[in-house]
Amino acid sequence: MVSTRFYSIFPSGPLLIVHLIFLLAIIILFNWKETRERARHQNHINTMRALLWQNPPLIKTVDYSYEAIILLDKTGEIIESNPRSTYLLGLTKSSLVGQPISKVLGILNNFQPNKLPEVGEFCWKTPKRETKYLRFQTRPLLNHNIPAGTLLTLFDISEEKKCSEAYVQIAKFSIINEVSAGLAHEIRNPLTTIKGFMQLITPEQWPESYRPYQQLVLDEIYTIEQVLSKFLLIASPSAPQIELLSLAETIHATTQLIQPLRDRKAVTIVLELSSNAVYIMGDPEQLLQALLSILKNAIEASPQGGSVIIRLTDHESHVRISVIDNGPGIPENLRNRVLDPFFSTHKEGTGLGLTIAQQIILAHHGMLHICDSIGTNGTEVLIDFPSLATITSNLSA
Repeated sequence: MVSTRFYSIFPSGPLLIVHLIFLLAIIILFNWKETRERARHQNHINTMRALLWQNPPLIKTVDYSYEAIILLDKTGEIIESNPRSTYLLGLTKSSLVGQPISKVLGILNNFQPNKLPEVGEFCWKTPKRETKYLRFQTRPLLNHNIPAGTLLTLFDISEEKKCSEAYVQIAKFSIINEVSAGLAHEIRNPLTTIKGFMQLITPEQWPESYRPYQQLVLDEIYTIEQVLSKFLLIASPSAPQIELLSLAETIHATTQLIQPLRDRKAVTIVLELSSNAVYIMGDPEQLLQALLSILKNAIEASPQGGSVIIRLTDHESHVRISVIDNGPGIPENLRNRVLDPFFSTHKEGTGLGLTIAQQIILAHHGMLHICDSIGTNGTEVLIDFPSLATITSNLSA
């Protein structure tokens, strides 16, 4: 009776072996984790000790610095980060500590403390899909001249990159301005002569078989004149006539003007406008022309029966217009060229629409960005203008 009860409580045979193996595995796993934690803790202590040996000490820098600082052990694993680094990267401290720096940020691959690059740059996308350009700088942490870790400092250079891109675009416009006015003048003079004589010749003076070509020639001359007009607009843009304007009204006016094209492609335009009235200082006609060019490109890029979203949002320092299509998107190798004069992905495009739009936006102290659409295929064009509060604050300063 006692024997039966004993075996009912304690399993025997193969089942007992399975239980023992399972228990042994748990013990081994626990010991492995404990050993790993002890090793990480020791690395942490070594690195913090190395910080104390720096001249001057860097402990206060790590705790209170406005710079983003990350501490790495000898293997490239993150052992500490300050609040500024988690804010800059948009990550929690728990998602950083204990992870290899190459896995988290995609930098310092094949980590070797003695052969680190001192400075580098990389593009970072936060969990909120915000793109930042970051520069990093490394510094070895030595404990009695022996490498004990690495101090990694991150700098946000996004604004610097934007200013650099704007400078490149302005330089391009400057080169065009030097040659465009004279070139357009030299083309327009003989073109006017050709057009005048083509109009003087009546259809009856043409051989009957040639009469259909007269209108074709005149149509082609008109196309050349339109290209020249756009070219001159780039070369000698008129100064914007600044006034207080409603962006919602400008967007509604643009959708009405683009009606024939969107009907032809059966494209639906979805408006997602801020519930609050959004105003900026700008030239209504120029901004209408810029938005028209961007919306036209979005509709042409969308498939038959597709959709285009126009979103207006009001932020603290700026207001943003987003134009999102569901077309095939722009290949990565062409994205840096879409704002160049005469570059177009459309067979019948002149390649001047976006160039003029960007110049107008720059003249209004705005920025134009082109990126992949989030969550769907297609392209998203972002237009940022300084808010009225920002303009007022700069004027008062």
